[in-house]
Amino acid sequence: MKLKMRKFLSEKEEKAEISTRRVFAGLIFCLVLSFSLAAQVRTSDGLNPKSRAEVEKAVAFLEQSNPVEAERAVREALKTSPQSAVAYNILGVTLNEQSKAAEAQAAFLKAIQLQPGNVSAKNNLGRLYAEQGKFKEAIAQFEAILKLDPPHTQARYNAASIYAQTENFAKSAEHFAFLRKVNPNDPQIAVLFLGVAYRANRTAEAEQTADFLEKFFADDNQSLLTVGVALAQSSRFDRAYRIFSELNKKQPENFEIMYNLGLILDNLERTAEATQILAKAADLFPEKVEIHFRLAIIASEKNNHENAAEEFRHSIELEPKNHIFHYLLGREYLRAGFWDGAIKSYTASIALNPTDPIPLVERANAYFRKGEWQAAAADYDQVVKVKPDYPNLEYLRGFVHSSAGNFDISRDLLQKVVAKNPDNSEALASLGYVLLEMGNYDEAEKVLQKAILLDGTNIGGLYDFSRLEIKRRNYESAVKYLERVTQLDRINPQGYYQLFLAYSRLKQTEKAKSALAEFKRLDALEKQSKSERQLDEKLRAAQLLGGQ
Repeated sequence: MKLKMRKFLSEKEEKAEISTRRVFAGLIFCLVLSFSLAAQVRTSDGLNPKSRAEVEKAVAFLEQSNPVEAERAVREALKTSPQSAVAYNILGVTLNEQSKAAEAQAAFLKAIQLQPGNVSAKNNLGRLYAEQGKFKEAIAQFEAILKLDPPHTQARYNAASIYAQTENFAKSAEHFAFLRKVNPNDPQIAVLFLGVAYRANRTAEAEQTADFLEKFFADDNQSLLTVGVALAQSSRFDRAYRIFSELNKKQPENFEIMYNLGLILDNLERTAEATQILAKAADLFPEKVEIHFRLAIIASEKNNHENAAEEFRHSIELEPKNHIFHYLLGREYLRAGFWDGAIKSYTASIALNPTDPIPLVERANAYFRKGEWQAAAADYDQVVKVKPDYPNLEYLRGFVHSSAGNFDISRDLLQKVVAKNPDNSEALASLGYVLLEMGNYDEAEKVLQKAILLDGTNIGGLYDFSRLEIKRRNYESAVKYLERVTQLDRINPQGYYQLFLAYSRLKQTEKAKSALAEFKRLDALEKQSKSERQLDEKLRAAQLLGGQ
């Protein structure tokens, strides 16, 4: 068993983590597979001697893993005993064993209709619902059994398992606690109870159970490992660390132990130790993708983009068709400002899974930051086809299309946003910019005034309204707004350039000279900064690619 990822990971990272390991939920969600059908055959239930013989044959065939012959025998029984709930229950089992879920469900329902108190049929129907992911329906069957027969072990075990699967830990712990009282020395039940008891706030019982299990499995390393995982899964990392630390001394080069110990140390915020043991595990087991993935996550959390990118690339080498790994590598490049690398990785992720909108959105982001606005707009347009209800999609598309100069498209999209949310100052400011660029000054004035009224610190709205005033030769008004812009954003050269224009028109020569001088100074710094960013990106690319 392996420890599940920490909760602070994003949904995308969590999916990647699950794809690389067996998670502890698999231990909890373990439905009972036995049927206790032979006992039912001994009941009367309207079976005549010939039918009973056929049913007994069916049960024997099931025990021999021959559901086809079992089905044939039980159907023979139903010819002479068509009202037998037992026969229909066993028919359902034979059909389910052949993956005929719909027919099996009908058979179980028929058995329950004929005999409402048939707990075996209810249990089998509940199991079938659970296998289909219909947990609510499954729980209803198991709880109905427990009302009829509270000690029914299989139904209680199954109910507890599904409650754990659906994270209703209180109900799961309640049922597992009942089973513990019936079988206090059963280690499997104890482990399952431990897995939910802490999360159900039954701390004292959980601690007692952990003590029992540590003693019971003192000389069984594999079972003790499972106990450690149950503790870690319940966020009892200190106790889990003690178990795994001792296991690591006994088996110092065991992959499962080293890997889980590394995860536990990471959860304890002992990052250096976690990295050290996971790196050692990576040297010993370089083929284990989950080690490289976890090392990448740890490095990413520390903004160590170079190591994170390297480990994500190792993950991709081992699983080249894992689209999430490509996405996460792209995200790492994006965080490091390496736009080309991000675009390449997102493109690989999209090719592997075209229905996932997130890499498309992130690639659009990378294109936008690189200044390739048409490409960014094309990606956002593609998102519409993949996931039309993606959050803020109309605004994002409208904003990007305005940057790309596609003003007609941008205007229509932003108008839809404003119609839905008239008090969205950012959308209003963006729409005002588009209308201004299209020469629709009257509409631009209304929209920009509303944006500024809603948010007096909206720099974009203030700046574009000042541009509108300059175009209309309202220079004094323009100066008022531009002075506000330069107060809010002292390093944007365009604000000073527009001030220079307005002061010049007002014949305020000294102020015009001062604004022009500041514009030139900031413009020079911006050009220098752009050049440095381009050089820095090349250096980062070389560093992140590790000499590739």
